[in-house]
Amino acid sequence: RAYLQLIHDKPATYSGVLAKAAGVDLPHFKPWVRKLKALGLTESLEVGYRLSPRGEVVLAAMKRS
Repeated sequence: RAYLQLIHDKPATYSGVLAKAAGVDLPHFKPWVRKLKALGLTESLEVGYRLSPRGEVVLAAMKRS
């Protein structure tokens, strides 16, 4: 959930900046973002990522539970 929230809060942000904000190094962060993308929860932008519509729904559901 933390990575989804981070991408939601900081769309179109370089992955290195997101990794630093998450408190992890880039080699740890990138595979997780790739998994989120494979699940259809994020979309790659020219720079950074954003949540897909599905990702927005999933994040909202996680916040409610």
